[in-house]
Amino acid sequence: MSPEANHRLPKKDLLKFKEVEHHQRTCSAPDVQGITGAGVIKAMPKLMRPSALANANLEYLDQAALADPQVTSEDERTRLLELVLRSNAHLIAAMKGIRSLRLPDWCISGPSIAWPLWTALKGKPAMAGNHQLYITYYDPSDQALEKEATYLRHIRQVLSAGPYQVHLSNQAGHVVHHDKDSMSNGTPVTCTAEALVRDPVQTYALGVRLETSGTFTVLAPFGLSGVFAMKMERNTGYCDEEHFLYKLRRVEAMWPGIAFR
Repeated sequence: MSPEANHRLPKKDLLKFKEVEHHQRTCSAPDVQGITGAGVIKAMPKLMRPSALANANLEYLDQAALADPQVTSEDERTRLLELVLRSNAHLIAAMKGIRSLRLPDWCISGPSIAWPLWTALKGKPAMAGNHQLYITYYDPSDQALEKEATYLRHIRQVLSAGPYQVHLSNQAGHVVHHDKDSMSNGTPVTCTAEALVRDPVQTYALGVRLETSGTFTVLAPFGLSGVFAMKMERNTGYCDEEHFLYKLRRVEAMWPGIAFR
């Protein structure tokens, strides 16, 4: 934990959180990855004692605390996001399959990260459609178009046993054109991280890659507080209102009663 984060939690909570941090650092990768699904949730009461990061039942996350940059740090949000993702056996299996294909500069992105987190925070969505797997990568080579078709075929083979509808996107072939009045109109993307910055919904500007070491690389150019707050924010330079409202209405139907805006 960073020195900056140390003063954000009460002393008793900080000591308890450090127990979690110590456990995470001393567990071997196979031990951590071996706990999936409900196993992680059952393990959480053993790992986490009362703190600003857990609710009274010690089962899940204190959303208000995690959404508030004055209460919790970005490092704390990142670690808890990783725990939520590791609890999703289908998602981990999918990322392992994608990793085996060695797509250049790849990550799963947007709703593929936000929706599992929101399920952890608020429960399963009221309507189907949350098993969407958005895979972003960057390949500027001359054979990129042919390779994209091959990648997609292999991904569908690797993930055939899973529940996902796959969306594969090579950002090297994209230019931004959502907002005609924006200075960014027609500007090519130069890497996956830059593509995330230009996501039409700022809340979805998220990417996670499972490395060969078993660790996560988390890309969050606007930070994670917005996704923990469950607030849909339009990326005004790269998205018009109509496009944004379409995405907003979809999540409002999935989690009715949540004020996403």
